[in-house]
Amino acid sequence: RDGKSVPKYQRATTAAGFVQWLQFAIGDQATVITTGTAKFTTRFPACTILAVRASLQTSSSSGIPTFDINEGGTTILSTKLTIDANELTSTTADIPAVISDTTIADDASITFDIDVAGTGAIGPVISVLVRWT
Repeated sequence: RDGKSVPKYQRATTAAGFVQWLQFAIGDQATVITTGTAKFTTRFPACTILAVRASLQTSSSSGIPTFDINEGGTTILSTKLTIDANELTSTTADIPAVISDTTIADDASITFDIDVAGTGAIGPVISVLVRWT
């Protein structure tokens, strides 16, 4: 495609070097979360992962909700994404997530897992900061 037939917002947001946050709801805003693989699946254009974070609508009263991000079935995190009990965001987690594989291949299948649900947690959203390549 010549780029002219692509809507302007798509040209801008997938241009090489462009950095943006992507957000993925991996549960609804009313139901207590449960563990499981591939709670949400999508495909990414080629990119570099710069940061990840998670949030909840309602915090876990006990236990630490833990999330994983996989490319083609293999984790990209050497330390999983967690939200401490009674917190709503991973930005305050005692143990921050560590990204071990930052390079995402073009058209890669990306899945989001819930490894630990905690107690009463609702509304998980995973945010991924990417630089398009």
